[in-house]
Amino acid sequence: MNPSTQGIVGILVGECTGPLPFAESAFFRQLCHIGNQQRMTIYVFCPGWVTSGHRSIPGYTFENGKWIRKQFRAPEIIYDRCISLDKRQQRRKQRCLEILNELQPFVYLTRGLAGKWSVYQALVKHKLFVPFLPHTVRYENSSQLDQWISNHEGEAFLKPQNGSHGKRTLHVKEIKSEPGGGFVVTGRDSSNQPFLRKFHSRQDGLEWIHRFVGSRIFLLQPYLQLNNANGEPFDVRVLMQKNENGNWSMTGMAVRAGRKHTLTSNLHGGGSAHRALPFLTKELGTQDASRAIDTIHHLSEAIPVHLESHFGRLAELGIDFGVDRKGQVWILEVNSKPGRSSLSRIGDMQGARKSVENPIQYARYLLLRKNLA
Repeated sequence: MNPSTQGIVGILVGECTGPLPFAESAFFRQLCHIGNQQRMTIYVFCPGWVTSGHRSIPGYTFENGKWIRKQFRAPEIIYDRCISLDKRQQRRKQRCLEILNELQPFVYLTRGLAGKWSVYQALVKHKLFVPFLPHTVRYENSSQLDQWISNHEGEAFLKPQNGSHGKRTLHVKEIKSEPGGGFVVTGRDSSNQPFLRKFHSRQDGLEWIHRFVGSRIFLLQPYLQLNNANGEPFDVRVLMQKNENGNWSMTGMAVRAGRKHTLTSNLHGGGSAHRALPFLTKELGTQDASRAIDTIHHLSEAIPVHLESHFGRLAELGIDFGVDRKGQVWILEVNSKPGRSSLSRIGDMQGARKSVENPIQYARYLLLRKNLA
């Protein structure tokens, strides 16, 4: 490393249109600020900007109150915030990483997870998690869905293997009064807009769902009643991160409540954030709320260690839990590229600050270990 700096961290992101060619600029601005305090160089770059034959990388850093584009040395650590939506983007990202590794071997801050189905398969192997996992299978065809609905009290929940923010989720409910056994399908489209469709014919509904799924991988689960007394869907988001000592710790916890009669509770879908214990106490009572919080803490401590043994080094995880009207806790999803806005929304400013500091401090921990090795 250059004696004037404590390391170079490149934040790998997907390219988009707008005033800046990347999203999450407020988060990355904070990372640059914290990196500067630690005498680290932090910059943002996209896979398409890295080309073979060039020893420097074009990127953006935040200096003197503004974003500046300039050339940087290859990163020693890569913080991957890039979500590849298709195989073409995955190949471009992989080629970018190959070129960077040729320039200088780098350390991955976090390996990431391989999709919801792989995460479920990893978790279900551990007896600790099994009672808290909704039974999950891959969607195959209309006849499988038809049988599933018949076996699960006339309902089903479908979600995409690689989806985020509640996009393309579906709740299918049988209309028992219909002679043909029709369906009501509620969900969110690819733009995260809520919709409702009614099918008087069971077959029409099944065919429409099959077209909606298309060639994408979808997961099929029982529909869980995860609404509060007002009919608002909610979940509990826990942010687990590695700290400056390389140890997992809970940075914060918040309830995310969606709009009434909508399907998901994600804040991108127009939801609100609340402190977990008061919210659950209001819904479940003191004893059941306390029991649910204890269970969430216990599971949150165990999940990161278990998933690291399957997927390699991880730096942070957003773990989403459902809590039903009986107080039963459910592991809903685990995200290796989590958001963190819910902490500031509930006024947990210490947690919000740590959520930004931890990735940089863990990166510094890895660099120090690398240089001492």
